[in-house]
Amino acid sequence: MLSPTLFLPYLLIALVVTAVAARRARTRTRKAWVTIGLLAFFFAFAHIDDILGGIEHRWLCHKEAGFWVYKQAKLPPELYDAAGKPRFMTNIEPNKKMLEPFMKFQKRDLAQFSKLPLIIDKYHVRVTDAKTGELLGENIDFARWPSTFLPTISHESATGCFAGQDELTMWHDWYKQLLNLT
Repeated sequence: MLSPTLFLPYLLIALVVTAVAARRARTRTRKAWVTIGLLAFFFAFAHIDDILGGIEHRWLCHKEAGFWVYKQAKLPPELYDAAGKPRFMTNIEPNKKMLEPFMKFQKRDLAQFSKLPLIIDKYHVRVTDAKTGELLGENIDFARWPSTFLPTISHESATGCFAGQDELTMWHDWYKQLLNLT
């Protein structure tokens, strides 16, 4: 989880911004000084969950997220056509119903894996051998949702660890490696 010491530097910066904004207000009444100071503090502090949550999300992605193949699956010849092309593979992913007797795809979603300072969900896909239960491969991803304190206007969907990369290609490569496809 995110270290609490990251909160203190941001709080210090918010206080400095508030003090500078209040002094620059150039009004002589205390009411104006307090109003401008509170507004500056609010805007400096309002995005702390986005900033610190983004740091936590990147840290989790760097530390735990990824695609792993521990052992390639051995599939029977009846799942391939005469040319050796797999019949279970679609354009996007393998047909899991065809592969069910040989391997199990288990997806576990941990909604609100981390609630503070930002909602982060964890997605874990495990592929095991149906007969032995041996772990063949797994994928871990984290999705970060927009701020709950001051929602962002830019988007309302979650941002995953592999956003900005060609995630579909990453999944295809993982399936190719896992299912021993050339």
